[in-house]
Amino acid sequence: MKTIFMQIVWFVIYSLICIISLLPLPVLYGVSYLFAVLPMRWCGYRRTVIITNLSRSFPDMTYEKIRRTTKDFYLYLGRVIAESVWLLTASERSVFKRFAIENGQVLETLQKNNRSVIVIIPHLGNWEFLRACTYGQQERFCGYSMEQLHMVYQRMNSPLFDKLVYRMRNRHKTGWHILESRQVARYMARHKDTPGVYAMVADQCPGPAGKSVAVRFLEQPTLMAGGPEYLARKFEFALVYGVVQEVGKGRYVLRFRLITEDASEEKEGIATAKFAQMLEEDIRQNVHLWLWSHKRWKRNKKIQP
Repeated sequence: MKTIFMQIVWFVIYSLICIISLLPLPVLYGVSYLFAVLPMRWCGYRRTVIITNLSRSFPDMTYEKIRRTTKDFYLYLGRVIAESVWLLTASERSVFKRFAIENGQVLETLQKNNRSVIVIIPHLGNWEFLRACTYGQQERFCGYSMEQLHMVYQRMNSPLFDKLVYRMRNRHKTGWHILESRQVARYMARHKDTPGVYAMVADQCPGPAGKSVAVRFLEQPTLMAGGPEYLARKFEFALVYGVVQEVGKGRYVLRFRLITEDASEEKEGIATAKFAQMLEEDIRQNVHLWLWSHKRWKRNKKIQP
């Protein structure tokens, strides 16, 4: 009986989101502002976490600047919500007008060298626009065929929202091959001789049992998620930094930067440290466009002094 009830709830929520997603994006911005941004600001959604993260990351930032950045962050989060809903039913033509790729030759060179690559995507800008990479009738993406594109995701605690997010990200049958994080290592082992692209959305603060690498990041000793580097070293994959940056309201560009062509040839921890440095550079350019509402330094006690 509970299973049937959950299926009904999921169907209702998904149908409602699909209907709402048909609204023009400017209208969705307004809806998100009224029903997401204002409530978050009024209720102080994770305000303490956001202010603490900002003050520790930018010790010279004035309180007034922190207050403005917090306000800008809520506005940004509202845009991410609106755009993610809009992407569910948006036409490919509409999406392509708002999405571009730069430095695609980074992946093209790796493909020509017959290499697999892990692309590490930070929570900066709107990472949900990654699904636009496989829109349209194109047969290849930066040299790789559509069958070679994989998106790694971490299962959510709520089965209802996990199913919802999975459906939203896997709506297009010609899109990414979705892999659950706990299955990705075995999948890579089976397909290590077949070149492919594995996109992983990951920043620091690994899970309780996750692999981690200690680095200096945003003025603080930080544990970065070490899973991408570990897998790249294990299977001799390349590592690439890929960031979906906002270049205008509702407009994004996916930029690639090579971290290493073969992670197994790098000293352990070096590739992750390079990723952290690249991410910090991008954060400093647009501070409010990073996901500050997460407790990203809660496991730093593990770092040895």
